[in-house]
Amino acid sequence: MKSKIFLFVSIILAVGLLLSACAAKDEGTSINLPAVSVDGGVEENPTPNQASGAYPAGAAAESASAAYPAAETATISEAEAEALLLEKLGGHHTLDWVLQFDKTYAEWDQFLSGHHGISFTAQEKEAIINYLLSH
Repeated sequence: MKSKIFLFVSIILAVGLLLSACAAKDEGTSINLPAVSVDGGVEENPTPNQASGAYPAGAAAESASAAYPAAETATISEAEAEALLLEKLGGHHTLDWVLQFDKTYAEWDQFLSGHHGISFTAQEKEAIINYLLSH
């Protein structure tokens, strides 16, 4: 009787171990970016564990605000957004055809990201999505 219980428990443990080994592994979606100070300051004396040529060093840290212009937002007028949209449509669709869709911001963002090879800058896409949402 003890040997049957031992066998049963062993089989259960083996199956559990097998299933845990075959389970999907969550790699996560986080991205680790290097820290850059906002004022453009650079640490003069690297710590002992920091390589002398490691990022951010010298001009790279000083130009961080130019590389990441988070506060810089140039706006495009509604007429310019409409003209840009018509230009990107290239005669394949009419403006009325595009405006018939009732999509959310995320849906327009996804739609414009992979629509038949048409590419937008981030500023253009933002302006066009805002135009489409307002009409």
